[in-house]
This record gives sequence, C-alpha cells and structure tokens, in this order.
Amino acid sequence: MQVKVFHSENMASALKKVKETLGPDALILSTRTVRKGGGLFGKPLLEVTAAVEPEAPVAPVTRETSPRRRASDNPQRSYDTVADDLRYEDIWGAARRATPAYEEPPQPRRQPQVNVPVDSLRGEIDELRALVQGFVREMAEKKPAPPVVEPRWTPTVAPVRKGQDVWLAPVMAELTARGIDDEVAETIARFAGEKLTPQQVYSPGVLESFFEDTLTDLVQVSGPILAKGGGQRRVALVGPTGVGKTTTIAKMAAEYLLHYGKKAVLVTIDTYRIAAVEQLKVYGEIMNLPVEVVMNPDQMEQVLARHQDKDLILIDTAGRSPKDEVSLKELAEFLHPDFGTENHLVLSASTRERDLGEVIRRFRGLGLDSLIFTKLDECESLGTLVNVPVRHNFPISYLGNGQRVPEDLMLADARQVAGLILGKQQG
Repeated sequence: MQVKVFHSENMASALKKVKETLGPDALILSTRTVRKGGGLFGKPLLEVTAAVEPEAPVAPVTRETSPRRRASDNPQRSYDTVADDLRYEDIWGAARRATPAYEEPPQPRRQPQVNVPVDSLRGEIDELRALVQGFVREMAEKKPAPPVVEPRWTPTVAPVRKGQDVWLAPVMAELTARGIDDEVAETIARFAGEKLTPQQVYSPGVLESFFEDTLTDLVQVSGPILAKGGGQRRVALVGPTGVGKTTTIAKMAAEYLLHYGKKAVLVTIDTYRIAAVEQLKVYGEIMNLPVEVVMNPDQMEQVLARHQDKDLILIDTAGRSPKDEVSLKELAEFLHPDFGTENHLVLSASTRERDLGEVIRRFRGLGLDSLIFTKLDECESLGTLVNVPVRHNFPISYLGNGQRVPEDLMLADARQVAGLILGKQQG
C-alpha cells in the first residue's frame, strides 16, 4: 500500500491533491490540524494521510472472483452528500437548553417477522368489530336482518350486506387517492360498513376520523431505538444506494446527543467511496464524536471491543444492490449475529412499492429489526407508509423528510403516520 501525507489550508484543496497524486481510488486514513513553523502561533494547516493499493495485473473476472463493486460503478447518483448548511453552531447551545427530555412511549408487542398478506389481519379486524357488536345486536332485534350475499373475497371480513356496495367504491376511492393499495383500502372500507351507520359513512368528518383511527391501529412502530433499556446499543443502517443512510446516521447521532448527551461513536464500513468516509468524519468533528473506519469483519470485532465504554455505536454501511448476492453475503459478515447489531433497513418512500418489496426480500436475510423511510418530502402521497409495513410485517422506527441535520428526522408515531397518509400533517 502506498501512503502519503498532504498539507493544505482546507479539506477541498487537500482532497484535490489526494486525487491528483494517488487517483480517485485513494482512501483517507486520517485528518488532523497542524501548525506550520511549530509553536502556538504557527499557521494552522490541515494534514491528510491517504493511501492507495498498487495496481495489480488484471485477471479474467468471473462471477465467483468478481471484485467488490465501487460506488462509482453505479450510474445512480448517491444522495449521501454533506449538506451545505449543517447549522450545528446555531442549534447546539439553544437546543441543549430548550429541548425537554424525551419520554419513551409504550413499546408495542412485536410480531414474528414473516411475510403475511393483508387478509391475515384477522385478529385486529376482530378487535375493531367487537366494539360494535352490541350495536349490531340491537339493530338486529329492531328489524329483520338484511339478505346476505356471498362475499367476493376471503371470509376474514364479515359478508357484504345488500346496499353496502353503493358506497364501498367511493370509500375505497377516498383511500386509494391517498396512495393506499386496493387490498388495504378494501379491508378498511368493509370495516367501515361494520362499524358505521350509513349516515356516518356519508359524513366526511366521521369517515375521516374513522380512517385515522383504523390506520393508527394498522401501522406498527418500534419506538425510539436510541433509548431502549440499559447497556450498549449497536445500531446498523443498511439499504440500497442513494437512500440517505449516512445523512440519517448523522441525524440520529445529533438527536442522541441533544436528548441524552451520552457517549457515542460513529463507525463506517463504506470504504468504497472517499466521500462517504470524509462525510462521516466531518459530522464527527462537528459533533465531537470519534469516527472509526472498518475494512474487514476482524476489525469490526476490534472496534466494538475498543469502544465498550460507549452507550451507542452507530454503524454506516455501503449501499448494496438487492440483486448482488455476493455483496449482501459480504455485508452479513460485517453484521454477524455475534456482534449484536440491530439492523434497520433504510428505504426511500419515493421508490415504487414493487421495488421496495424486492429490497425487503433480499435484505431480510441480514436479520432486520425495523424500517426507516426517507425522502418523504419528495412524495405526493404516503400510502407506502402503511402498505409496505403491513404487507411485510415490519415496524417503522424513523422517518426522514429532508437534508437538514438533525431537524429533518422524526420518530415514527402510529397516529402521526396515519396523519401523514391522510394529509393532515406535513412531512
């Protein structure tokens, strides 16, 4: 490995020297501030130590011997770039004094992580329907029961009553206009027929309130992953390229410092891009947090042992293509179950739901704990926030709705998510 030391007045010119001398594949090993001429009053300079592997003879590439992909090989542009306005200097002092301590909400009961269709929501449906059983019995005693027709779908929901189809389509249209898929929309619409009277169904205010309550019950959330229990937390963010993992890591670190003020460390295994390492180091310098660069699973074990005194370890990973099985197996070695990491899949809410389902299927093998949706600010409708978690049975932990650090990060709350889907709240 060829190692060189560069001096410059700022990071931009230092990186330019690194690229001109060692090429775009160079890896930044360390950065520090030194003083030219020595002494307290010497001119401060930025010292950057970089290295590059010498070029090896090119061998035929096969599926089994294919080298690791670099981010530059992917035509999709990564959005994990340093924001122009980090605004930490404006928020540190005031936010530390003004932000009240966060109270952890009750933790929902986790369900087994299996892929289930919407029709398997029998338990939740029965609970909602039980609330109106008395009303149904009272109405049955006052007038003859209406004729029953055979249901047109699975019997997990009560049979359709005559006259129900008159308003079923418009109610479903209200839901699908919010981006909710047909299966979930039909489930909720038929639910409305069980719980509401015809007069209530045609009342916009009552129907909207019913939608919000029902969506709140359907959406699963995991609660704050930064404040659970005692002991050290090891949180890893995984996902495809360009979804904002590095920016989300910085937001989570900033929120942790503001609310809890405990010891934390940032770790990156994204050594494919110089910009990724430098971006995390910039965040680390601003927040006064140590940053570790891990290049193999053995180093990961050493880093975890070295930082046993930290309360939180946040691990940033390189974007992986869901179709690249080799890269996913390599990532699994860094996140071995023995390391005790909590793996949270970062997804862009603006991605097609069919593609999101494929991403979840491919990354599921890593042992996922929750979903983090980013880029809510780029979506016209947010039905994805209920469609994907319900279909794949994963809770949501955080929502990202912009590039600002740490303002554009929200802890997922079930009622808040329902409000976002219905357009009652701004993302």
